[in-house]
Amino acid sequence: MKKTLDKGKKKRVHLMKTLACAGLILAGAGCVNACASASSDESETVGTSASSDESETVGTSALSDESETASTSASSDENETVSTYALSDESETALTLPEELAAQIARLDGFEAETETETETETETETETETETEAVDENEQALQEFLRTIRLGEDFQIPMAMPEVWGTLPGPVTYSCGSLSIGRAERVHPWEKEKTIEELEALVQAELDSYDGTWSVYVKNLNTDESFVINDQPMKSASVMKLFIMGTVYTAFEEGELEHTDEIMSLVNAMISYSDNTSSNQLLYILGDSSYADGIAKVNAFIQSHGYSEMTVEYNGFSNSATNTGNGINQVAAKDVGQLLEDIYRRTWMSRAVSNEMEEMLLDQHTRYKIPAGLPDDVLCANKTGEMSDTQNDAAIIYSDACDYILVVLSNGWSSTDTAITRIGNLSALVYEYLN
Repeated sequence: MKKTLDKGKKKRVHLMKTLACAGLILAGAGCVNACASASSDESETVGTSASSDESETVGTSALSDESETASTSASSDENETVSTYALSDESETALTLPEELAAQIARLDGFEAETETETETETETETETETETEAVDENEQALQEFLRTIRLGEDFQIPMAMPEVWGTLPGPVTYSCGSLSIGRAERVHPWEKEKTIEELEALVQAELDSYDGTWSVYVKNLNTDESFVINDQPMKSASVMKLFIMGTVYTAFEEGELEHTDEIMSLVNAMISYSDNTSSNQLLYILGDSSYADGIAKVNAFIQSHGYSEMTVEYNGFSNSATNTGNGINQVAAKDVGQLLEDIYRRTWMSRAVSNEMEEMLLDQHTRYKIPAGLPDDVLCANKTGEMSDTQNDAAIIYSDACDYILVVLSNGWSSTDTAITRIGNLSALVYEYLN
């Protein structure tokens, strides 16, 4: 089966050559625009293929006086080397390029000429046909990458719409979710609006303004260290308090007050990943040397010693009157919860191995219908929830493509539990979409 050059492909090759010429002119080559084509029937159009036996192949050089020059190189006394491309019979306008750029355009000529002369006479199997198609696709991709490289460099990304005037590419982004990426500074196009943490805070506040009940939200971009908290006040903790019990247990391990046994770790895992109340109360009892009150006192000592605010306090255990001290309802501040999650993330007060262990339990959280519900399925989320009859909370470390960040949402006093759960997911989606 005879294989001839795809006309569409030839047009794309010529079009890319024309674009390369135009791009080189705009980049400052100082050349004259010579991309004109003859409109008469007698003129030969550059960039099209001959379809009959009588048509002449474009891109070859003439050897006689009557031949039309397609590409010549002239040298003057001043040793200035140029490359000339005649575009038609009737047009005498030519494109003059420096030697280096002329060589780059010549590479395109070689690519086209080599492709145009390629033929096959043997019968091809289906596998061979697929292999050739892949090779053609690779050639086209290589050519596109080459054109982009000689136009604006390897790091440039071609936008959907070009600005009217090409200027110097902007410098490093002052705020961007991914501004700390390793290897090179992130860049933005001049027509894109730069995102700020203040704008995200305003968006979250506007969303909260439409909600009933009391809400407190904390957000921190772990790449830029920028953060905000809305309605920073004590909130009912529900099971979010179990994060601070976990911190107390690991501190007891570190200080030698408690042995790191499989039994203890089984209780901690059940408390965090499954939010089991019985396991939580048992840990308080162990921490307090067979006293719930003393165990609760150790949790509050941990909170104070690690710099969390006075708004975060544990008064009781969970769903067991024997654990109640009678002093009040457990409460937390959104920023304190976020700081504890950041301590785990940054491994600041525990060893890396211990922090990894805590992080794994959070990643294995089985209650996933709040903050995780607002994220794409492939985004990792290490979270701890809390809920009571009038309270819906969730606190999470989110590991997204653009950046890692912390989101804490605490709420109570609303009229509908289902609506509150949905709204936590909506807030999660809003923050994720803005940062990504």
